[in-house]
Amino acid sequence: MKVQDIYIDSVGVYLPEIISSADAVAQGLYDAEMYEESELTGVAVSPGVSGPDMALLAAEQAFERATLGRADVDAVFHSSCFYEGPDCWCAQNYVQAKAVGEAVGHSVPAFEVRHGCNGMFDALELAVCYLRASDDRDTALITIGDNMDSPLIDRWRSVPFQLVGDAGTAAVLTKRGGFARLRSVGTHVVQELEGLHRGSEPLFPPPPTTRAVLDMAARSAEFFARQAHGEFNRLNLGGLHTLVDRLVAEAGIKLQDVARVSYMSVSRDFTEQRLMAPLGLPMSKSCWEFARGVGHLVSSDHLAAFDHLLGGGELVSGDLMLMIGLAPGLSIAGAVVEIVGTPPWLP
Repeated sequence: MKVQDIYIDSVGVYLPEIISSADAVAQGLYDAEMYEESELTGVAVSPGVSGPDMALLAAEQAFERATLGRADVDAVFHSSCFYEGPDCWCAQNYVQAKAVGEAVGHSVPAFEVRHGCNGMFDALELAVCYLRASDDRDTALITIGDNMDSPLIDRWRSVPFQLVGDAGTAAVLTKRGGFARLRSVGTHVVQELEGLHRGSEPLFPPPPTTRAVLDMAARSAEFFARQAHGEFNRLNLGGLHTLVDRLVAEAGIKLQDVARVSYMSVSRDFTEQRLMAPLGLPMSKSCWEFARGVGHLVSSDHLAAFDHLLGGGELVSGDLMLMIGLAPGLSIAGAVVEIVGTPPWLP
């Protein structure tokens, strides 16, 4: 989707304590061979702090940095992947109340977006549509929060070539102007690969009720027993090019103009072979050096990397950033963001 006159006023990030991969190997939590092969050095772990509460911590920082206030927010879009709290409870309403409603004395609509690791992109696209739908709406709060600390997930082994991390992130999106402009955002679904992350597991009863532990490697192995790797690669890379070509065209830029590219935190080889090399971009433009040390932060990967680059002066006015994510389904999603000024919280 081509985006016009929608800006980012501020971002906020909550990253908990980083657990070293080397320490995890020494404790027998992480396989030494995988540690050497993946080159992933650490993962953010937050025992005891819920996903919605991490999102609120990130939102607090976003408002501290913003030129706009809580009273300016017209809607909240909260993205999550894992369990947010009690069954049949709506986390987005909790986030809205704590981040906006209780402070300004009135509530605004709140929506939960669940699209796995691509939830942020859906939240951005839906927020743009919501703001464009009425002249009376001009600002939205995007929040993301997931705590993956669970007996159902082994953050060191459940997902091949990834370490599953915890984080909260937030962004204030507005028509009023900001330090960055959203140029395009969208998703491409490779429907032929829907079963990759499902495997042969039954849809009912759901694994949480049976206490089954997540094993993405087993699901993938079951999928590839029916699907040739060559065909998978063709479909996957075809989907990547379809999406990126569209995002770049809608943003009115050339791919080579992009200064940096964010991706989910995976091994260096995966990042290079599945993203950077197919796009003809050098690894120096990737965010892998940051991502390798914090783990796969579910849908927070991109805002966390964005904030890191801004804080380190690695993204400056005039720069373009391409964000690309993968999620079960198989969906490939992304966005193009342009830096148009210095973030107000930076010197």
